Amino acid sequence: MKEKKSKSLFLMNMLDRTCRLFEIFIAAILLVIVFVKIFDTSFLLLGWDITFLTHDFENILARIFNLVIGIEFTKMLVKHTPETVLDVLLFVIARQLIIVVEGSVNMLLGVSAIAGIFAIKKYLVDAKKQRNKELVLEAPDELDYNKKL
Repeated sequence: MKEKKSKSLFLMNMLDRTCRLFEIFIAAILLVIVFVKIFDTSFLLLGWDITFLTHDFENILARIFNLVIGIEFTKMLVKHTPETVLDVLLFVIARQLIIVVEGSVNMLLGVSAIAGIFAIKKYLVDAKKQRNKELVLEAPDELDYNKKL
């Protein structure tokens, strides 16, 4: 039984590390694309018609967001925590705000949803973690007190 748990924990840790590596790799690719687009824009401002990247930047950004959402979804399936679910929702809403702009009302709703997600993370999820830490820290003191009696 312990062997199965250790194998599943090893697999979960391996998947989590792989997801983190993919996130770093995607961030590096995005940084290179932004750097190239800076050169494209600066050459365009100088009047030179030199383009290094012919694809539409919004299209590239949409694909990168889809990859990031897929990675976060994988992390959600591996970890089963409220934080990962909120992260997936956060990325999906951010993608909708950045890629698909449908008007000011939808923008306001999206920003409100993101603010709500941050509030949930701060006041519900983090508060629950803090309460659990306090309970764990208080438990040994109570045991020592009972032994003294």
